[in-house]
Amino acid sequence: MSQQNRKIAKNAVWNTIKTVSGIAFPLITFPYISRVLGVDVIGEYNFSMSIISYFILIAGLGISTYGIREGTTFREDKGRVQSFASELFTINMVSTVLAYLLLIITVLIVPKINSYSVIIYILSAEIFATTIGCAWICNIYEDFASLTVRTVLFQFISLVLMFIFVKSPEDLNKYVAIMSFSNFGSNAVNYFYIRKKYCKFRIVSGFDWKKHLRPILVIFSTNVAVTIYVYSDSTMLGFLMTDYDVGLYTTSVKIYVIIKNVLSALLLVLIPKFSVLFSKTDKEEISELFSKVFNTLTLLMLPVITGLFMISDDVIYLVSGEDFLGATTSLRLLSIAMFFALFAFLYVQCVLIPVKKEKVVLKATIISAVTNVLLNFIFIPLIGINGAAITTIISELITFALSCREGVKHVRIKGVVRELLTIIAGCVLIVAVCLLSRRLNIFWMRLAVSVAGSIIAYFGFLLVARNRTVRNIWGLLVPHLRKKES
Repeated sequence: MSQQNRKIAKNAVWNTIKTVSGIAFPLITFPYISRVLGVDVIGEYNFSMSIISYFILIAGLGISTYGIREGTTFREDKGRVQSFASELFTINMVSTVLAYLLLIITVLIVPKINSYSVIIYILSAEIFATTIGCAWICNIYEDFASLTVRTVLFQFISLVLMFIFVKSPEDLNKYVAIMSFSNFGSNAVNYFYIRKKYCKFRIVSGFDWKKHLRPILVIFSTNVAVTIYVYSDSTMLGFLMTDYDVGLYTTSVKIYVIIKNVLSALLLVLIPKFSVLFSKTDKEEISELFSKVFNTLTLLMLPVITGLFMISDDVIYLVSGEDFLGATTSLRLLSIAMFFALFAFLYVQCVLIPVKKEKVVLKATIISAVTNVLLNFIFIPLIGINGAAITTIISELITFALSCREGVKHVRIKGVVRELLTIIAGCVLIVAVCLLSRRLNIFWMRLAVSVAGSIIAYFGFLLVARNRTVRNIWGLLVPHLRKKES
């Protein structure tokens, strides 16, 4: 295995650990929290979080994506990195102050939001935390290990605090404070770590802020559109329906997001690599790497989507309990949306952003966001949370179609037909296993047979069918076996 492949594998492992911890944390806490707080209180929290997300977005602008894309190209020049980081940090601090001012005004003048003011103000600590964290600098240097360690540490501390202090629905504010602490603590430590190891960034003046602001605002506009169609469902459910509906829907969304984040972890570590390759215009190497990532994503994504669709009710029951089973259909619908979301993410982050096609991404995302909001006004009053899920499918499909249309101009995918056919055949086996397991009346036995049986049937079939991607992944994770074979 080449040194570059070892580095990619190492980064993938660290980022996967970070992502898995981000999944394990809610998987451990949410079954407890959902049962302690109840559907309505969970709805209050998630509605407030949907509101605060817009202001986190305003504070962040498009600085993280822009910083990674540009900083990766000159990361060996420490002096230039320090100047670059200081300039972006200055812009970020200005946008953060603006975000807080807009937040205060919004809370004061919107009665619905004002009724959640205490929760929102506690959550607002995450705005400042995200700014000072400057995690994008670690991404420039592909330092995923340090980010992972800090994230896991503060998640563990928060987990302990949660079980100690959150005992009833009256402890909602304590829960909100603990969740904010987890993010704030990790970013505060990150601030000092980056200044010590990479660059002593600070607030500066007298620089040409216009050269940064234009591309940042293009990316920011895209992020606004993304946030609108990610959070508008919860926000509009809060305005049009009840906290109970928000509680149900955000439960299915939480499961959807957790699984999507795991599957996208591989893509995140490859963004700096694609930025470097596109800057060198090495089209053959780009297409080769992209094809491997495409095949790997398909290999992992399709069985997960299939399995989630088949056992959504058991997953909901496991994570949140019987009171949340009303979210089953919306989770099934969101599992379909995941297909389009992940492939869109692949083309956007690994192709369009590195080749500086932010305007294409912006156009696709704005169309998706506007479509999502308009359809929410129609579908939510008619069919409630399932309507919100349907609009998410449509929005993700639009983003995927437009991003893919532009992305195929820059990369070629090779050797996918046979791989895809074997994967689809394996997914058919998953459907069969899940249908057979439905005959079992005992919940834990049914869930265990569904999951374990699907994994064995799927990967067993792919091994028999000699799926090349499975063999490549095995060789990447266990390189010494490949050496022995050769």
